Amino acid sequence: MKSTLSWIRLGIAILLCAVAASVGCIRPYDVPEFVEIQHHETGYLIPLEGANQTNQAQFDSEGFLDENKVAIKRIQIPHRWVKTGRIPNEGKYIDTVRLVIVDRSPVTREWTAEMNQGTAHKDQAIWLESRDSIGFSLGFNATAFVDEPDSSKFLYWYPTTQPDSSQASVDKSVASLPVVMDTEIRARVQQVASEVSAKYDLDELRAKKPEIIEAVRLDIIPFFKERGITITTLGMFGGFAYEQPEIQKAIDETFVAQQEKVRTAAAFEAQGKINEKLELAADAEANTERKLAQGKADAVLIAAEAEAQAIQKVAEATKAAGGDPLFLQLKQLDVDIQRMTKWDGKYPSTLMNMSSGEQSPDLLLNIPTAATNVGLGQR
Repeated sequence: MKSTLSWIRLGIAILLCAVAASVGCIRPYDVPEFVEIQHHETGYLIPLEGANQTNQAQFDSEGFLDENKVAIKRIQIPHRWVKTGRIPNEGKYIDTVRLVIVDRSPVTREWTAEMNQGTAHKDQAIWLESRDSIGFSLGFNATAFVDEPDSSKFLYWYPTTQPDSSQASVDKSVASLPVVMDTEIRARVQQVASEVSAKYDLDELRAKKPEIIEAVRLDIIPFFKERGITITTLGMFGGFAYEQPEIQKAIDETFVAQQEKVRTAAAFEAQGKINEKLELAADAEANTERKLAQGKADAVLIAAEAEAQAIQKVAEATKAAGGDPLFLQLKQLDVDIQRMTKWDGKYPSTLMNMSSGEQSPDLLLNIPTAATNVGLGQR
């Protein structure tokens, strides 16, 4: 009985060992891994081993990246089992390819000295220096994206990527373009702007903003286009921010004084316009009076000339009539009519002695009155 029980126990032990051995030989299940590529992304399936492993040296070329660009939007990542111990089931699955995804979405950055503005809450302004060694900053903004045909070029120039924490086999360059803009693009903007600002003194630079931004655009846009980055917007915003606040205060005071000067000059000019208007009105009135007086004088002159001409005509007619007895009788008749019309019937009381002989001491003679004359007549 004991021997039989011993054999049973031995069989159970052997069976348990067999089960344990068989369980230890079973590998873990290879869970399928899928990655989806969004419409604003471009994927590259880079082989990590196998026959194409020898081609990894070509990763430094755009052509190699173009050959491994994937058009499908859902990709399964293949795995390979790798033993890590003596027991058959000691090991892990590793990826045989790596999927690199380039995000082509537009990115906008604002570089300013204000802490509460801009993309990052820190001083990211473009600091420059004038020819007379005055430090100041300017605000710039830029918008860029990666065009689909340029994605291989972008990945070639900027291969640094951030792995997706949820998918270890996926490298996403979602942060690459913002990082490039905040580092390389911003640094080159500062370089070009500094070259222009170093040519002028501070007083001249305030009028040179168009020249600065034009120089920046002509350099930055084509330079980064060759690296797969399309810059759609690159501009300047805000004014000069000086390292020394006293400079800004002095500029503000000068501006206020200039505005007051402009206001005073405008008031003076306006008063001059009013005075000019009054002078014009006075001149117009004087011209009117002058013309009226001239008109009256001309009228008097014309009348006098007409009368003189009439007298001259009469004189000429009289002279021409000369010895015509009929004309002399008519003139004598006219004189008598005039005398009879104007005489009041009285004789003059005095008469001047105009005899050609010896002059009397009394030139004025008393003429007898009408009564005396009558008495004398009676005598």
